[in-house]
Amino acid sequence: MKLLKVSILSFFVFCSLLLGSTLHAATYTMNNGKAVVLADVNVYEAKIISQKGNEINISFDIDNGQGVQSGIKYGVSLVKGTGESQFSLDEMIYPEILSLSSNSTIKKNIKYTAPASISGEYTLLVTIKNESGMPMGMATAGKVTLTSNLKAIEILPETCFLSVVGEKNSPKYALIQGVDIEKTENLKLTCTAKNPSSVVVSATPSYETYLRNVYGEMVTQNGGDIDPISFKALEKKSISLVLPKTTKPQSYDIKIELKSGAFISNTIKVHYVLRGISATIQNFSLDKDYYSKNDISNISFIWSPSADSFMDSRFGASKQPIITLVASITNDQKKECIAPINQIMDIAKAGKVDLSANIIADCNNPQATVTLSDDKGNILDQKLLSFESKKDNTVKTSTNSSSKIILVIFGFLVVAGIAFYFINLKRKENETINQ
Repeated sequence: MKLLKVSILSFFVFCSLLLGSTLHAATYTMNNGKAVVLADVNVYEAKIISQKGNEINISFDIDNGQGVQSGIKYGVSLVKGTGESQFSLDEMIYPEILSLSSNSTIKKNIKYTAPASISGEYTLLVTIKNESGMPMGMATAGKVTLTSNLKAIEILPETCFLSVVGEKNSPKYALIQGVDIEKTENLKLTCTAKNPSSVVVSATPSYETYLRNVYGEMVTQNGGDIDPISFKALEKKSISLVLPKTTKPQSYDIKIELKSGAFISNTIKVHYVLRGISATIQNFSLDKDYYSKNDISNISFIWSPSADSFMDSRFGASKQPIITLVASITNDQKKECIAPINQIMDIAKAGKVDLSANIIADCNNPQATVTLSDDKGNILDQKLLSFESKKDNTVKTSTNSSSKIILVIFGFLVVAGIAFYFINLKRKENETINQ
């Protein structure tokens, strides 16, 4: 019976390995320390299909479990190094915004063009986030080797740090730390950059600022050093740039490049927080993409108070006003599907919020809106999401889940067959002995 025991053990190992890969979900830790699932979205089967020079074709699947998600975006990161020494040299966020039905899978084939000015071996990561920057899933597509003949300026990300202009003792901050600054303060980026060419190069700083993160919308920025920087042939030197900033309190990402004619350096990404009253809807979903009249709609979202409300912020959290939530759902005929929800939010209980509402009209292709406002009526954050109803509104099992279930059933049948064989064999041996 050893083979039977080995077979059964192998079956359970097989199941744990198979099903373990599906146990991925975006989670949030509540104030009481309890982790709750926000979204059951992940990326699978990421792989490099082909590469020609710095042009790379990638395929992957985006899988969603329970709940209807919208505002989903995907991107590719070019990463160097491993562990704590890992850093990103480039990141491409694709403009497509996805809505994911419950238990669905979307297959994607995309083209990524790596910076033409860098050489070496790198890892490509596929990342799924929503427009607020909440991570949904990540997968390694594979390794690529790049060779460049271009001689653009290269910024060495491992040398970069941030500082606040005029701050006492000039402390250094990490690029992704999210250092908080007042409206009257300026942030400075210091990096080492090198000119790999044998001629003098003049490069001009270029900036792009995004709301909360590079997956968010691009916003207006003010200021920032734009004077050209001159590099001697083969020169390697430290450069410092005062960065642009916005006027509305919130967190932001800035992408920085050095441009010299048609030659563009690699990109450096900086995350910072502009202090003041704000609020953020981190994630927002419905339980279905279609409702009939008299149904119950379940709305889930997570929100957070001012972006400067984080541990180790320089001045602590800004004083919070009374925050009001307004939520509504309309159908594709612009008719209200629910009576609008209006309620005061408890800042002490910021986190995951579950709402229920009676459906007062058939709701095809629901359009949902959630707004957070302060006590003066200023909109702090707003999410407008569109959900496309499936023609067949019955719940279907996703492709990935179905294939895994079939494999589990197959494995079970194999083990059952082996068990049946050995049980019969043992019975025949006993009958022979009795005879």
